[in-house]
Amino acid sequence: MRLAVLFGAAALACGLGAGALAAPSAGGSSAPSAPAGNFDPARAYQEGVEALRARDYARAVSRLRRVVDAAPRDGAVNYVYALALIGNGDESEARRPLERAARADNAPPDALNQLGQLHLRAGDRAAAQAQAAALHAMLQGCDAACGDARRAQIQAAHDALSAALAAPAAPAGNPSMSWLSPSTAEGRVAYAYAVGLINAERWADALVALERARAAIGPHPDILNYMGFANRHLARHDAAIGYYREALALDPDHLGANEYLGELYLELGRAGEARAQLARLDRLCPYGCAEREELARWIALAAN
Repeated sequence: MRLAVLFGAAALACGLGAGALAAPSAGGSSAPSAPAGNFDPARAYQEGVEALRARDYARAVSRLRRVVDAAPRDGAVNYVYALALIGNGDESEARRPLERAARADNAPPDALNQLGQLHLRAGDRAAAQAQAAALHAMLQGCDAACGDARRAQIQAAHDALSAALAAPAAPAGNPSMSWLSPSTAEGRVAYAYAVGLINAERWADALVALERARAAIGPHPDILNYMGFANRHLARHDAAIGYYREALALDPDHLGANEYLGELYLELGRAGEARAQLARLDRLCPYGCAEREELARWIALAAN
């Protein structure tokens, strides 16, 4: 399998728009990728987060609602949207996106804390305790591959919800901003660092850096593609497929995600679906491209 080409952090940090995150994806291209269509979910995400930081909750809700429409299963997007709703006083509406976030693999652990605290404020202590139990289970299951950064996030969420459950009265709604700390420039540097970690086959560390990039930049197909790539090498196949599909939902023509998804299908013995990805690349690359040729090579090897 070809490894990604390392792209310099300085190049990522300087002057690239939200929809033009440099994409050293399959095939080693250093050309910036452009979002499909006129709506840029990453740009809208960043605008929503900026409004959230400024406590302009109505604008944050308006911008982030469109991002949820574009990436409805993205746990991080649903989490941030729920924070905007909580800040805007719409706690009843915030429950559903928090529930979606809590079910997703890629949500911040604080999503479970926020959901538990929302249940507590609504008087449903049993539901809040269920979220605390889920955080406890996550903490117990956070092994070496989980990483120190992820473990610290889970611990902080668990401690916050435990403290709320122990308090004599339910705390007032207070959307947390801690997960939204990295700036857009820091997110681009984190993305470049993640690519270097992928080249070094440090998959778990790469995921930590990619999470930081996504917290700053939002649902970008290049980031989701590499999150799929790293999860695939950690044998988290369902999570990897989910990330590839999220990337392709945002950009169906993303060459790297189409190739990598086809390769993963082959690894799982799903040759028919791999050939469907090759057919997709045939349409995208009528004159050939590295991604199409690489997946074709994989399929030929599997057939022999």
